[in-house]
Amino acid sequence: MPYCTKRCWLAIKKPKKKSHKGENGKLLILAGSPLYHGALELAILAAVRFCDLIYVCTCKENRALIKKLKLLTPNIILLNKKTLPKFFPKMDAFLLGCGWEDNDENCILMENALNTKKPAVIDATALKMLNPDFLHKNCTLTPHAEEFKQLFSLPATAKSAKKMAKKFDCTILLKGPVDYIASKNKFIAVSGGNAGMTKGGTGDVLAGLCAALLAAGNPPHESAAAAAFLNKRAADELFKKMGAYYSSLDLASQLAFTAKKLSK
Repeated sequence: MPYCTKRCWLAIKKPKKKSHKGENGKLLILAGSPLYHGALELAILAAVRFCDLIYVCTCKENRALIKKLKLLTPNIILLNKKTLPKFFPKMDAFLLGCGWEDNDENCILMENALNTKKPAVIDATALKMLNPDFLHKNCTLTPHAEEFKQLFSLPATAKSAKKMAKKFDCTILLKGPVDYIASKNKFIAVSGGNAGMTKGGTGDVLAGLCAALLAAGNPPHESAAAAAFLNKRAADELFKKMGAYYSSLDLASQLAFTAKKLSK
């Protein structure tokens, strides 16, 4: 079984010196709910250092939270659902589902985003609502074992991930103690990580990171492999300093430092 190494991260595009704002990725995040507002925040904080501009559309109850986050970084642009469709063509990638409610409105939003055929990360509640017929080669699914079983009615194994990725011509990042990344003609595993990664929100951090790498112009398989590798390496760096007593917020904050270390 091939395992991801530092090369997976080094293969990711780096911003060009003469590039301008927006050229290194515009990401639209459709996520969050009154109950799971933290999922949205963690996805944003993970993504914000890895692409240029982040657009966010969430339920009205979360808009106050986003306004506070906008004070921390100029990269966040808050959209409302009425004007959302006109922004779809301008986006380089989508992140769908972190902390979402399972309802018809969100399902329609997801299907409209997938119909653009642009790169998209499908996570959490979006996986529960997903009709696999909407999948295409630019889709990346990020299920944990139970979500994989519910979606495909198959055991969450490397073999099953390969089979479903080939069937639906998409990329699957199956999360676990060892992450499996499968696409139509590629497969790689990512080892590492530790007990601190069982904290709620680490999956939202991973989804945000993966979506940002997609928005920056990296292919789906390579984005998923690099995101999984960096996420686990960042967790391992935190474990050295804090043991398992770190949070998902710590993980999101650590990503950029670990990325710099890996880039040397």
